[in-house]
Amino acid sequence: MSAGRKRAFDRQEALDQAMHVFWANGFAGTSLSDLTAALGINRPSLYAAFGNKEQLFNAALAHYVSDYGMPKLRRRLESAKTPLRERIRAYLYGVVDLVTDSDPPRGCLFVRSACEAGGTAVPQDVSATIRRMGQESETALVDMLKVEQSRGNLSVDVCAEGTARFIISVIYGLAVLAKNGDSKTSLRAVADVAVDAVPVPG
Repeated sequence: MSAGRKRAFDRQEALDQAMHVFWANGFAGTSLSDLTAALGINRPSLYAAFGNKEQLFNAALAHYVSDYGMPKLRRRLESAKTPLRERIRAYLYGVVDLVTDSDPPRGCLFVRSACEAGGTAVPQDVSATIRRMGQESETALVDMLKVEQSRGNLSVDVCAEGTARFIISVIYGLAVLAKNGDSKTSLRAVADVAVDAVPVPG
């Protein structure tokens, strides 16, 4: 690249930067000025690349859900060679590691966004996107539990939907506690209590 020539715009890098801004400030607490400063572009360039703030947020949230640790965490639930209880423990420990990471903001972007959804400061289409992503995550967990029932690893008397919602509730709680400064050790202790409460064989 010749001297003085501008580096090509990297959409994925820009999405990652925007994701961290929303993660730190929330949707309502993030201004266009915050975003343009983080991305190093002006407003017309931001609009041209991503549309408005709402569209950029939706893209950044999708980037977070698909690329930031979530696929790797879900794989911890899928190893049929490991007892289901220990897979759930490994999954929750992975969540603890994610929400206490010192590099990005502590907590979870999705959980923070879900807490904002439905408020007057969040547009309806953004709230709808957050609800849809949450439902997709819950459905995937329910489907996994039903597969375990078909394999005999989970009693058919166990409510897969209720168990999935319990696990998701624990994840939300871990994220909020991490955001408030709880240590990894204390959060793993919470995860252990939750795992003991899940109605699966040990």
